[in-house]
Amino acid sequence: MFVRTLKALSICTVLALSACQGDKTDVADLKTEAPAPITRTASNEAPSYEQPNIVILLADDLGWADLGFRGSDIETPNIDRLATEGVHLERFYVQPICTPTRSALMTARDPMKLGSIYAGFQPWQDGGVSPEEHFMPESFQAAGYQTAMIGKWHLGRGTEPLAPNSRGFDHFFGHLNTQIDYYEHSVAGGYDFQENGTSVLREERYATDVHGEEAARYLTDIRDPEKPFFLYVPFLAPHSPMQAPEELEDKYKHRRNLPTTKRTYAAMVDSLDQAVGDVLDALDEQGLAENTIVFFFSDNGGLEAFGADNGPYRGGKLETFEGGVRVGGIMRWPGQIKAGSNSDAIISVLDVMPSLAAAANIKLGNTKKLDGQNRWKAMQGQEGGRDGDLYFASNSPMFNRYHVSVMESRWKLVQIIDHQQTSTKVDNFLFDILTDPSEEINLAEQKPADVKRLAEKIRKWRSQHPINGVRVALMPHPGWRAPLDYADAVVPVDQIQMDGYEGYVSGMRGKILQKRHGDKGKLIYE
Repeated sequence: MFVRTLKALSICTVLALSACQGDKTDVADLKTEAPAPITRTASNEAPSYEQPNIVILLADDLGWADLGFRGSDIETPNIDRLATEGVHLERFYVQPICTPTRSALMTARDPMKLGSIYAGFQPWQDGGVSPEEHFMPESFQAAGYQTAMIGKWHLGRGTEPLAPNSRGFDHFFGHLNTQIDYYEHSVAGGYDFQENGTSVLREERYATDVHGEEAARYLTDIRDPEKPFFLYVPFLAPHSPMQAPEELEDKYKHRRNLPTTKRTYAAMVDSLDQAVGDVLDALDEQGLAENTIVFFFSDNGGLEAFGADNGPYRGGKLETFEGGVRVGGIMRWPGQIKAGSNSDAIISVLDVMPSLAAAANIKLGNTKKLDGQNRWKAMQGQEGGRDGDLYFASNSPMFNRYHVSVMESRWKLVQIIDHQQTSTKVDNFLFDILTDPSEEINLAEQKPADVKRLAEKIRKWRSQHPINGVRVALMPHPGWRAPLDYADAVVPVDQIQMDGYEGYVSGMRGKILQKRHGDKGKLIYE
């Protein structure tokens, strides 16, 4: 282990996707804890429990074509190893931005209903996925699993019920916000690196390295070897800000950083792969690989403006074309999943929770109806159709501009809806997704009846969004100021009211207002 030297690119694009940092926090004033040493003690003993361990490795903004086994020049031997030893899910679908995918993963519920589909939660927004929702690790926890999360949360902050330790995770090391500085571990000047609610320092340590090391430390030093575990590792890489270790930048000198940061992006993906290697090595050294389901995927397609490649698919992050929502998944479970296999079955991130519960033979503790389906057989490489349609949406990065789409078994309609001051423009793209997965031929003009039918499906689907659900907020309110320390800014549960507030919409008034709102959205959270 060594401290990698700083090579940072500060990028503030017209998309406002990379954070421009304000005044920096003096981290010497923060509560500190010395990093615990990682003791890689090998163990060849088989675990005493029979249930499979679960490890979910989530990349952030990784392009479809940016892995070695898909022909990329970026070296990813550890992720490639997973593909060789497991099944590649060729039609694994997510949402085109961070928070919605994470919401769907953790709840198996449509993020349209959760009010979290259109945009990611920002540091200046104190909300999150409702405490009424049941999170996946809560079910595993109730079934006797120990649970841990290492990395990027991005599902809510501000109050204790929204933080990871209140959503089913026994152990949490990471950051509540997205796009923290990889070396200073801050966003908008506020420090955001913690372990179970207390800020910790990893001075000048590259964040991806820390994520990999902490995941390995959990496996070797923290977990109880007598109990199965559920480990969720949502990496920040290769999400902006575009920063990478100098030696890895040098490794990809053949790539240019103009007009896009292709060299830095490649170095970030390389570092991500090394961190995945830390986790896989720890599983091997602890004798856990044979009884552990490892699932790797990206939260959305890559951002081409920062150097990602989603080919052969159209578009990328922020868009509902295939390049933004079709990421492919890799799942390994030796002896249970055929090594080196491929599956063309349609599987959604919504399906992960019920599918892994089926694999582990545990009962889910949800009370609200799930939108995800048990697709465990399809994940094992067995064919099987998925019931119903899939929907996708994004309101980022432009205010009042929406990418939305619905995909049936054959037809997929993409709509770009741009609300101007006094008018609205709608662009329709209709694709036969079976014969044209690259979405090159727009059939909207030839098939207006199908466009109308599918547009009506989208309209009904969007009407489920809570009126006050999150929408794009690229800038904070002028009155907002970042906390010095995001861990300290979380309000304890004994200082808040746990019941939700219905505002002005309770009783008869609510029914009248809902009728007037029509399909604009739900006034009462459901």
